[in-house]
Amino acid sequence: MLFRSIRAGISAALILMLFAVPALAQTSKGVITGLTASDASSQGSSVNVHSSERADVKISNSNLYYQIFAPDGVTVVATHTTNMPNMRAGDTYSDSWSTSNASFPSIGTYTVRLCWSTGNSQNCDIDSASTTFYSVPSLGWFLSLVALALVAVWVWRRRHEFALEAA
Repeated sequence: MLFRSIRAGISAALILMLFAVPALAQTSKGVITGLTASDASSQGSSVNVHSSERADVKISNSNLYYQIFAPDGVTVVATHTTNMPNMRAGDTYSDSWSTSNASFPSIGTYTVRLCWSTGNSQNCDIDSASTTFYSVPSLGWFLSLVALALVAVWVWRRRHEFALEAA
C-alpha cells in the first residue's frame, strides 16, 4: 500500500513537470541584439545611438524608448521614441538617432537605456538593454566661474591700455 502511494505521488509529480513547467516558461517576444552610443569628446558634439532588434514572434504596435542618464544615474538629459513597424518572427530592425551634448550637465560617463515595449508604453515587456558612453559637454559651472574670474583679472590689469586706445 505504501509503495502504491509513493508510485502515485511520483506519477503525479512527473505529469505536473511535463505539462505545467513548460507552460510556466516565458517565451521571448523579441531581443535587442545590439546597442551602442558614440563618445562625445567636446562641447556640442553629437552622441550617435544605434540599436538592432530581432522579433521572435509576430509583434504589432511596438516602440523603442531611449533615455540618456547623466553620470549621477538619476538625471535624464535626453529621450527619444521610435515607433516600430509590424514584425514577423525572424524579422530584424535597426534604429539610429543622435543628440547634442551641449545641454549635458557634467563631464563623465553617461548611460543609455533602451526599452522595447508593445503598445504605446514604456514597460519593457519585450526586452531592455543599456550601454555607456563618455561625454565632455562643457567646462562645468566651477571651471566656467574660474575662467570668468581670470578674464576679469586680465581686463583689470590691462585697463590702462584700454583707456589709452579710447583717447
